[in-house]
Amino acid sequence: MPVSNSRDTILIERRYAAVFSTLTDESIVKLAGAVEEKLRDALAKVLALPAGAFTEPATLAPKIREAMKERRSYLDTGVLFGEGATERAIELLGDQSDDPSLEDLQLVIPALVETFGLDAVRLMAVQYSVSLGGFRKLVLTDDRFKIPSAPVTTTRGATGNSTVDAAAQDEKRRARAERKEKDRLDRAKAEAQRRAAYGRI
Repeated sequence: MPVSNSRDTILIERRYAAVFSTLTDESIVKLAGAVEEKLRDALAKVLALPAGAFTEPATLAPKIREAMKERRSYLDTGVLFGEGATERAIELLGDQSDDPSLEDLQLVIPALVETFGLDAVRLMAVQYSVSLGGFRKLVLTDDRFKIPSAPVTTTRGATGNSTVDAAAQDEKRRARAERKEKDRLDRAKAEAQRRAAYGRI
């Protein structure tokens, strides 16, 4: 399955942060422990955590949350946590893996969830939720995979999450929409003036 291009990175990073905010400490420890041996050095590097941190499950989840927040490494961590599910999905999808439909995904998801757990499959879905149509439909239509609507900043522990002010986020979205509409009208006006100028020549 292809990876999203760079212009989608910020959106995917935000989606990973939102999904991570819904995971329990227990789930994060389990996901970290399931990372293949060959990828553990990469995970430690992404999070800037010593190898010893991964042998201390009681404190591991808070350390991972804090590292993801400080290093803005939600995306890299999410990809690594979901890598096992991704590789297996590619095998199961076969020729359809480059651009699976929603129906293709629905056929393989039960086996993936059974083997890797729902949270690992959720993280896999986030990775392709912008670049591939089947995954876009999945996160929009399946409640298990929907991206939390309110962006969340992750702090410490399963109960240590602080939700970004929803009203402020709504205001930002409204302001962005107004700017886009103004830009569109300005471009249309400029195009009309240009056409009128050419018509006078």
